[in-house]
Amino acid sequence: MNSRLSACFAVLLASAFAARQSLTVTSISSRPDMVSGGDSLIEIKTAATKIQAALNGRDVSKAFHADAARGSLVGLVDGLKDGANTLVVKAGGESATLRLVNHPITGPIVSGEHLKPFVCQTVESGLGEPLDADCSAKTKIEYFYRTADGKFNPLQAGAAPPDVVQTTTTDGKTVPYIVRVESGTINRSIYHIAILDDPSKTAPSWAPGEGWNHKLLYSFGGGCGTNYSQGKMASTAGLMDPALSRGYAHITSTQNVMQQHCNDNLSGEAVMMIKEHFIKTYGIPKWTMGYGGSGGSIQQLLIAQNFPGLLDGLLPSLTYPDSMSTRPGVTDCRLMLNYFAKDGKSWPQDKQVAVEGYTPGTCNSWNRSFIDIIVASYARGCGISPELVFDPVKNPHGARCTIWDTNVATFGRDPRTGYARTALDNVGVQYGLEALNEGKITREEFLDLNQKIGGYDRDGMPRPQRTEADLEALRLAYAAGRINSGAGSLGSIPILHYRSYNDGLGDIHDRLRDFVIRERIRKAQGNSDNEVFWVYPNGNRALAAKATAEAIDTMALWLDTLQNDTSAASAHDKTVRAKPAKAIDGCWAGDGTRIDEPNTFNGPGKCNEMYPVHKNPRLVAGAPLSDDVNKCQLRPVNPSDYKVQFTAAQMDRLKSIFPAGVCDYSKAGVMQVPLAGTYLVLPLQSAGAPAGGGR
Repeated sequence: MNSRLSACFAVLLASAFAARQSLTVTSISSRPDMVSGGDSLIEIKTAATKIQAALNGRDVSKAFHADAARGSLVGLVDGLKDGANTLVVKAGGESATLRLVNHPITGPIVSGEHLKPFVCQTVESGLGEPLDADCSAKTKIEYFYRTADGKFNPLQAGAAPPDVVQTTTTDGKTVPYIVRVESGTINRSIYHIAILDDPSKTAPSWAPGEGWNHKLLYSFGGGCGTNYSQGKMASTAGLMDPALSRGYAHITSTQNVMQQHCNDNLSGEAVMMIKEHFIKTYGIPKWTMGYGGSGGSIQQLLIAQNFPGLLDGLLPSLTYPDSMSTRPGVTDCRLMLNYFAKDGKSWPQDKQVAVEGYTPGTCNSWNRSFIDIIVASYARGCGISPELVFDPVKNPHGARCTIWDTNVATFGRDPRTGYARTALDNVGVQYGLEALNEGKITREEFLDLNQKIGGYDRDGMPRPQRTEADLEALRLAYAAGRINSGAGSLGSIPILHYRSYNDGLGDIHDRLRDFVIRERIRKAQGNSDNEVFWVYPNGNRALAAKATAEAIDTMALWLDTLQNDTSAASAHDKTVRAKPAKAIDGCWAGDGTRIDEPNTFNGPGKCNEMYPVHKNPRLVAGAPLSDDVNKCQLRPVNPSDYKVQFTAAQMDRLKSIFPAGVCDYSKAGVMQVPLAGTYLVLPLQSAGAPAGGGR
């Protein structure tokens, strides 16, 4: 037999053996290379009646038991050492090996080096003194019960009090509304797991109560903060009635609150590790629903993109696509407000909003709330003692209170200065371009604004020169998935956005963001049929509560239907055809009337008549609706871009304002590279080498 025939025969023989092989060994609590806490829930599928299992040569066969629901053997294998472990299973003459890589329960696994300094807050959260420098604490179990007046009261030892109410779950089970809350620390975060349970029932202390419907709702908090601390969160934070009353387990943690750590990558790691603990303690949920608004929406969307499989459906409200690409149109506000206060005093409000794009007051809201943490290095205290905070004279090596510094594990440091790299840029941006072409501002106003708008220095102080981004920071923002590119499972899992309409209030939560996300998913996936938008008037609490309840129930039905689809269709097609009747675009009028119609960016329809969409400074400057260009490519000034006639002197002045050229938004942004992968391990390799860490 010649060598080619021998090779073919070997391949056929191996394929035939693989087809006959019935033994499989899988980690079902986490990825096998991302185990934490020293144990892993393992599933063995085999036709044999007996198995032998050994972890690093130690017999662990007794850990496994038959799981009738799964039709397999399941066991919690403990005693894993940090680093690589080998699990060997033998059954029916077959052998299978699983490599498990264990990490400390304090982390990190993927998020890179821990942030320093770091202040523990276990005492303030009711968990006692920290046990180590990683802010660990003893696990604590508490019980609460619901009363008829809608309160959760602590449940003391003994029988349930007479004023406890009953709740009927989505499974149709009516049980006492008693909730067990487990509180502890994982990955330096304080977590709370709440689940229906009756302590009077005789069952293992770890077993969930019969009221759990085997579904999980994971909450994400809003804001965007730069704290070098653990965060405070009482156990009552787990008591979410819309989840628990329906029978869902509910999880939240300090690392899943963006106001504590505006780091979506750290948030994804927290979900990965806390959900792993949940599965090992309570069991595998049928599905996991994400829930949360504003900064909570950012976490959901980017976890779906960068950590696929952790969340099965998303309920983002008051949505933003991400924090990184939102920043340019936000930091522009302070530059404009400074200009209007000093150089543009003759600008009336209508001209100001024409170049801002937002409704009146929105730029002021941004200026008061979040601009400091984006650009300023020591304007806020970072949640730590003042003596630990950066000061250019007194403490030049202190903690800098910017998002770039608290996310330095992603972006790294400029080797020349030691400061965290930043991806903020406004070179070539023609502020007010659309307002000029629509006749809302004059040629002279357009020229003066762009000549004097300026930028920021590395300490966040306004300067005459425009801001220039670090190119490596730009690359990493895209490659590491810190910018929402609409990639991965964002195009295939159910997403239901719902929001109150706040544009007219000068509120930062403007409706534009919904359409930015839809455009990014459309660009990446071809369509965004897995997304639904709902909007309702601000200030109507009853209607807001109704919309929230409908959103939860609609998403639950969507996920239930999707789970029952065992066909070979694509994930996207399954999601689209699993849509419930209510999972369509629409809005509510002030009187509670629902209007079902496609939500479009400034298109026709009653919803847009009631709730018009506005822009931001970058869209007014010509950026695309996707608003995903953090630094634009440049091209020479072209007179054909303007619907007004510049004089020769004005054209010379325009060219002097933009000596390197103006933004060319027909092209992708500078260093706008594709997502490097999912479950990326930080830091990624530097530019010039293949992006590392992908799994």
